[in-house]
Amino acid sequence: MCIADATDVRKIRDACSTLRVDHLHYSGGTKPMAAHALQACGLCDSQLSYLDERKGLLRFDDGYDIQLDREDLGLTLELLLKLHGIERVVSDGDSSGTPTEHDATAVARYVLNRPEAADELRTALRPNDRRRNITQARRDPWRPPPELSLTVSVVPDHDWTNDRYKKWDAFLCGGWLERWIAALIRTCLDGAPGVVDVGVHCKRARPSPAEFEIDVAVVRRHRLYVVSCTTDRKKALCKSKLFEVSMRARQMGGDLARSALACLVDRGDEKGPFVEQLRADIASIWDAPNIPRVFGLADLREWAGVSGDVNLSTLKEWLDS
Repeated sequence: MCIADATDVRKIRDACSTLRVDHLHYSGGTKPMAAHALQACGLCDSQLSYLDERKGLLRFDDGYDIQLDREDLGLTLELLLKLHGIERVVSDGDSSGTPTEHDATAVARYVLNRPEAADELRTALRPNDRRRNITQARRDPWRPPPELSLTVSVVPDHDWTNDRYKKWDAFLCGGWLERWIAALIRTCLDGAPGVVDVGVHCKRARPSPAEFEIDVAVVRRHRLYVVSCTTDRKKALCKSKLFEVSMRARQMGGDLARSALACLVDRGDEKGPFVEQLRADIASIWDAPNIPRVFGLADLREWAGVSGDVNLSTLKEWLDS
């Protein structure tokens, strides 16, 4: 059922009066929709529920509550996407010989110690700012510097397939960040319920056809968490990615979804640090119940333990929000 105008009381009543409803959950939607859907459906209190977001409770109108963090809801990313009219596109690919979590951690430590190394890696792999074909790359293969310990010694090696080469190229030119972030999130969950996916390709049919990819997606209890990752340090590009991930998270998981940007931004200008400017920009105009988070170079260095012990407190705090 689609209500063209969710603020038009007559259209809400007309649409709901034609439905046979056994239960109505009215957390989402506009206030007029919730109020008049309740009236039109004519259900008793035990058939009506809403979500108390602050306390993590599913509350029924008859006074019965369910603590959601104690329930196995069986929610998957595919089901959550389907509920929001989005299809997940799964590609079949050979994962043998592709970068590992060890490789992601190694590149993270290498880059976070010296952020300009991210650009150096990209330039070395893509001299003309575009991926070379495998024949060109074999003529002048890339070799990791001594301080970067990877599971391969040359990219590409003589026996590599084109698919393996493409995956290593994408990984070294920025994909390592999403793999590393995903591994850190798994560490934060520490066996608690939650599924972490990397490189989620989505297709939406309505209201207009669109395809997009999310770097890291986590389904935890009743909520979706989405992270956009970029090794770029330009404020303008990071701001664009921040707004995009905020919008995509809402499309994929509704108002309850959480979103974040992980980036290498660390500089500033007369207005202050760029990370704080990004946080202020999104907070000033975002109208969802929760504000997207921005994790900059300082946060990522804490997560990697660059200057001391590994400290994942800010990441854990976001995952618990």
